[in-house]
Amino acid sequence: MVKNLEIFQIPKNIYFGPEALNKLPELLREYEYRGSILVLTGKYNSRRFAEKILTNNYHLESIEYGDFCEVENLLNQYRNRNISCIVCIGGGKVIDIGKTLAYLTNRSLISVPTVASHDGISSPYISYLLQLDVSKKFNVKVYKVPDAIIADTSIIVNAHRRYLLAGIGEIFGKIIAVKDWELAHKIKGEEFSEFAAKLSLSSLEIINRNFEKLKMHNEKAVRIVVKALIGCGVAMAIAGSSRPCSGSEHMFCHAIDLLSRELNFKPALHGEQVALGTIMMAYLHGLNWKKIKKKMKQLGIPTTAYELGIDRDVILQALLIAHKIRPNRYTILGSDGLTKKAAQQLIEVTGIA
Repeated sequence: MVKNLEIFQIPKNIYFGPEALNKLPELLREYEYRGSILVLTGKYNSRRFAEKILTNNYHLESIEYGDFCEVENLLNQYRNRNISCIVCIGGGKVIDIGKTLAYLTNRSLISVPTVASHDGISSPYISYLLQLDVSKKFNVKVYKVPDAIIADTSIIVNAHRRYLLAGIGEIFGKIIAVKDWELAHKIKGEEFSEFAAKLSLSSLEIINRNFEKLKMHNEKAVRIVVKALIGCGVAMAIAGSSRPCSGSEHMFCHAIDLLSRELNFKPALHGEQVALGTIMMAYLHGLNWKKIKKKMKQLGIPTTAYELGIDRDVILQALLIAHKIRPNRYTILGSDGLTKKAAQQLIEVTGIA
């Protein structure tokens, strides 16, 4: 059977290492963007980084909440201005807002992560809750590949270690994502990309090979994690979906996010929730979940709901609704999900709560 034409969209340039942010003005000149630059940052440190490096012909906006209201405000303000490129300097919320705005206005995008807590720094996709809101308003799915990524390890290493551990937790989840994808291919005949799957798993292999180095918090450890996260983003671009990097472990994470909105509590970091989901889904897949959990604990990644400040009832409810998060994406949770008894047993056996 002959496959249809495939088009892979991946970042053109990746600047990676200490003081990489200093290359931003040079990069903007090289790309010859016609028009001014919109720079999105966080409220504090990342804004100072931007103010230090950029000198003229740019608009600077700080992201506070990372929600859809900010997207709408920025759209109203900049949609009809002569903006050629959007530069995002900050964490996941800033980058997600930038991707959304760049997609909706058809502008170029440059991603400048200041933490290594997620694979969104190079992937074309945005967070689950933001995508829900965008879909309701515009009936579109955001897909925006950055022109370039600037990962300044001298900045990222100074972020709290919790963010780096969340990034590693995100990467542990790739074993579940690929297992779920293989399962869907076998049972549902879903199209499967061996190359994208192997690229995703290679990010986890990088973590396992350098496990001892990751016990330290230094520039070398940051390099390892950032490279692995960028590899995950490229895997998704090649697959044309988030399949190689997002399975039942992410559906569990998204279910917590959804419940946090309904019940008005603050969720943990994305990668932290993915790590919990990974342990439980590894159990369902018949993998060595105890070994995975042990490795997480050795690095300091939270492995219980208590450590994340999440109630047991929330974990239980998340497990019960996780299969509904992406109903068209078959995983180990099946089409009908878990029974309450099975979910309770899963929580108890794995010691999550």
